[in-house]
Amino acid sequence: MSITFPRPMPEAGAAREVFELRRRDFLSPETGGRVGSIAVGPPVWTAEWSLGQGGPRRADEWVAFVDSLDGSSRLFVGRDLSRPYPLAYQDTQLGGLTRAAGGAFNGAASAWSIDTDAAGAPILVLAGLPANFKLSRRDYVGFRWTTEGVERRALVRLVDDYTGTGEGYALLPIRPAVPSVVPPTAVAHFDLPGCLMRLIPERTTIGAKDRRLAPAVTVAAVQELLP
Repeated sequence: MSITFPRPMPEAGAAREVFELRRRDFLSPETGGRVGSIAVGPPVWTAEWSLGQGGPRRADEWVAFVDSLDGSSRLFVGRDLSRPYPLAYQDTQLGGLTRAAGGAFNGAASAWSIDTDAAGAPILVLAGLPANFKLSRRDYVGFRWTTEGVERRALVRLVDDYTGTGEGYALLPIRPAVPSVVPPTAVAHFDLPGCLMRLIPERTTIGAKDRRLAPAVTVAAVQELLP
């Protein structure tokens, strides 16, 4: 059986998780007391997962996953395992919902665009959602598309609670802004949102086995933005 990439990551077993943005900013203090901020690149998602007491079979899954990535050579789809669906729909996994305009909701918006608020902060505009679709701060919106037949992913996160309109529209305050590599044809979705990531080999470790013969596993990764 051949393994395809980007590879999905294991869905369970992590006892500790870090999934946060890393910004590439520098402060530029001025003699008058003002402090400027200079961004030298887009923010990217970084992650670290540490295995819990799942036993040797769960550890086998994570070790095999790490082995298959050949260090940092292979891409995988990294996710915040604590938020596979919007908070309000974690139990139902978005099942049983219908679009406000009619038809079953498959977890994806029918259309999206980018706007900004009065302060210039990014706003993601979505259409084709269920009526009064409820979203919470720290929910994610994923983007998926293909480039020459190869899967691509990107990810943004809500910074405030929001309830969509009865007509299925939403204007979401997000961070980061939708990356420039995301094409207009990408699908914006709420089911298992993730981004392309590579392992950080020096921080990814397979440690000693415990009495159950389950090794300690820590997996660290950083996002890669690809068109």
